[in-house]
Formats: sequence, C-alpha cells, structure tokens
Amino acid sequence: MKNGNKLIVTLSVNNNDDVSTVAFTVANAALSKGMEVGMFLTSDGVELSKANACEYTHVAPFKRLSELIDSFTANGGTLWSCSPCFNHRGLNAENTVAGTQVTGAGPMLEWVANGAQTLSF
Repeated sequence: MKNGNKLIVTLSVNNNDDVSTVAFTVANAALSKGMEVGMFLTSDGVELSKANACEYTHVAPFKRLSELIDSFTANGGTLWSCSPCFNHRGLNAENTVAGTQVTGAGPMLEWVANGAQTLSF
C-alpha cells in the first residue's frame, strides 16, 4: 500500500468524551476507503484499550463505542496503546481489546517517518 494511504489517528480522551466516538468513526471510515489506519491511544485514551471498558458508551446517532472499536480491529486497524500512559494508570496488558499493542511511540513514528497522514483528537 502506498504511504499516502496510511493514516494515524491520535486519541487522548477516554469513553467519557464524545470525541472518542468521533475519532473511531473517522478511523473506520478511512478503513472503508481502503486506507491502512493506526490508532494511537495516549493519556486518558489508553483506557479505551481495556476490554469491556466501553460497552455502555453510546453517543447517538453514532454506533456504540465498543462496536466502533471492535469493527476497527476486526477490519484491520492497528490499535496502539501508549505503554507509559498505560502503565501509569496501572492497566493490565492481559485485559485489553483484541489486537491491542501496548507499545511506545516507535511504531507510530515509523509510520510518520514513512509519510503517513495524521489526525489528532
């Protein structure tokens, strides 16, 4: 895939903010357009990588946040959860959304160095 078809979405809010729903909606839309998409969760955003953390979050008229996250990973999206932020919050790497990679910024920055487009929420 050409580098121009890569998108990184950086998200720093948890499920208490409707911005998280919008970010995952945009990420899923990009996947549906054939883009390779990486979601980098940072700060409070790492809480979205906890298994079952978003099952009751629903911002109408959007889909439920848990459905958006599951769809994102099921359709090939890459989900990175910032390891320093994750560890700072005492989260458990064995209790994450399927496909979550708890990692530093390195993989995301590699995409940037190779020309990925970026969006921040």
